[in-house]
Amino acid sequence: MPRILITGGNGLLGTKVIEQALARPEIDIISTSRDVCQNGYLGQFMFSRLDITDVNSVQRVLVQHQPDVVIHTAAMTNVDACETHHEEAWAINVSGTEHVAQTCRDLGARLVQLSSEYVYDGTAGPYTETDPVNPLGWYAKTKWESEERVRSIVENAVIGRTTIIIGQAPHVRPNFVLWLVNQLRSGQMANIVVDQIGSPTLAENLAEMVLALALSDARGVYHTAGDTVIGRYDYACLICDVFDLDSSMLIPITTTELNQPAPRPLKAGLLMDHFKQDFPNVHVLSAREGLEAIKAQVA
Repeated sequence: MPRILITGGNGLLGTKVIEQALARPEIDIISTSRDVCQNGYLGQFMFSRLDITDVNSVQRVLVQHQPDVVIHTAAMTNVDACETHHEEAWAINVSGTEHVAQTCRDLGARLVQLSSEYVYDGTAGPYTETDPVNPLGWYAKTKWESEERVRSIVENAVIGRTTIIIGQAPHVRPNFVLWLVNQLRSGQMANIVVDQIGSPTLAENLAEMVLALALSDARGVYHTAGDTVIGRYDYACLICDVFDLDSSMLIPITTTELNQPAPRPLKAGLLMDHFKQDFPNVHVLSAREGLEAIKAQVA
């Protein structure tokens, strides 16, 4: 029975990984988070408090549980907060990842690291895994540097780059889909950018991909995202179609009009050919399939 420890277990992706692992008796799952466990409603599983910025905390918890695989999802993902809090972002995304990687190496554990589409600059997407990276903002730089640390420290490691994670779970912050649905259902107009392209990724589908990576011997980098590359405004229109909302309430704007601290990769998106070739038993969901799944949960 493989023993899998997940960092960031309270997050949306962490919650979905735990949920799927609990449905598979061949997996022994351990959740960790800096805060107290917030998803015990999923069922019975082991949980430990873990602060990845504290190397002693990482070593103590991983040595205690002796995982075969660590799925490292814990990160500072608010890109604008990263842009204005450089030291905190580096401590979590880079130093924290290094602590996890070093302990995995010492224990002989496999490491699955979650990275981001933001390592690309968004000038020539959609991207394959072999396209050159060029991280623009501080969040992007920390994610690329964390990849580099993993590659240099852990031989038995694989990196999953993902983007625009959507889905629903108690106690997690709303994502783009839930925000837009709530916004329009409350009768409020919504500003939607017309110059960003990406790959919306259902959290449950991402969890399935991540577990597939964890239980394999795959190495290197895989894109782990949805199967549709779509503009943000077109995606908002698709959300309106699936949830029976009024698309005339969408206000098209450009990214520069938002005046956000962190730069966004505009022409981005992740091509999924590599993952689909190596993991043909995992169905990579389209944007519509992902939205239909969320609608079934929240409607």
